[in-house]
Order: sequence, then structure tokens, then C-alpha cells
Amino acid sequence: MENNRYEEVEKKENKFVAVFKSFGKYLSKVWKDFIASFRYNNMKLAGWLIAVPGIFIGFFLQWHAPAVKQMAFDRTVWDDATSSLIKTSYIGFDYTGIALFILMLAGILNIFGAASVIGKKNLGSVVKATIFTGIIVIAGGAYLFAIFFYQSLISKGSINTGIENFSIWGDTNFIMSIISIIISMVSAIAGCVLGFIKYDRTYEKVDR
Repeated sequence: MENNRYEEVEKKENKFVAVFKSFGKYLSKVWKDFIASFRYNNMKLAGWLIAVPGIFIGFFLQWHAPAVKQMAFDRTVWDDATSSLIKTSYIGFDYTGIALFILMLAGILNIFGAASVIGKKNLGSVVKATIFTGIIVIAGGAYLFAIFFYQSLISKGSINTGIENFSIWGDTNFIMSIISIIISMVSAIAGCVLGFIKYDRTYEKVDR
């Protein structure tokens, strides 16, 4: 019939908009389920806190590497007394690369420790994570000490970096490196403490 020509045709929703809405609903559901999972597993927060170093230290490697390189073991400096370039060595900085490697290794191991804490929820898993966290704290403390000692030598004039008025507090690499290591140490410690508080005291190992 002719009248049908003038009937309003229902507009179809744009496919892109439909996909975007569907994806938004999916993300919303995933997020709600993720939040709810923390209520059902009281060790999940502890596990995530313990896993932070393994994520942070590796993610911030682009800042760690230049900071370690800046604190090279051998440094050529200008000696005003002799008006010549001389090489100086500072043993305190030689271990920063090793300390960073230990931090990354212990951080990765703590990711597995965190998975065990979340899955098993027993005392043994928390103790293992605490051992790895102890390594992170020791290596992290040594790494931070080297950075601050390096700055103290610069302030005293013992080291000439070749950069006018250089300070680690004005260098993004050092700032980001320091922040990430401190956050990693604090987070892992907090996770272990929470783990000792929340672990399943009714857990019994079953021999199979």
C-alpha cells in the first residue's frame, strides 16, 4: 500500500556504537567481579601488594638503567690542581647493577609467591613471600644508599659529573627509580604483614 512508503523506518543502531556499548558492559562486569573477588578471598589484597615489586621494578627499568649508568664505577673528572683529566673509582657504586638484578629476580619470584598466597592462603606461602620480600628490602636499601651517597659526594664536590649544578633531585631517571623502589619495598612489606594477619589458620596439608 502507498501509505507504507511514508511509514517511519526504524533507525538501526550504528555497529561501532553497539560494539562499544557491549565492550563497556563487559568491562563493567569484569571490574565488578574483580572487586567482589576481594571479598571472597581475603588474601587477594595481600597477594597483589606482594606482587607489586615484580611489576614495578621491571616496568621502571627504563629509568633504573640510566641511573645505574650515571653512577659508573670509573669516572673521569677534571682535576683543578693538575689541570688534567683523572679517573676516580668509588667502590660504593659498583654494586648498583647487581643490586638492581637481585631486585628484579626477587620481584619476579615474589609474583609466584603472591600467586601462592592468593591460591593456598596458608602460612607457608606467606613465609616464602616474606623471604623474597626480605631480599627486596635488603637489595633495595643498598641501592637507595648508593644513590644518596652518590648525591652526597656531588654536594661535597668530590665528584664532578660534567653537568652544571647536577642533582639527583632534578633528574627524572633518579627520581622515578627512587620512587619505584620505595613503593615496591613498602608494598611488599605491607602485603606480608597483611598475609600474616589474614592467612587461613585452618589450612591442613593433605598428602596425596
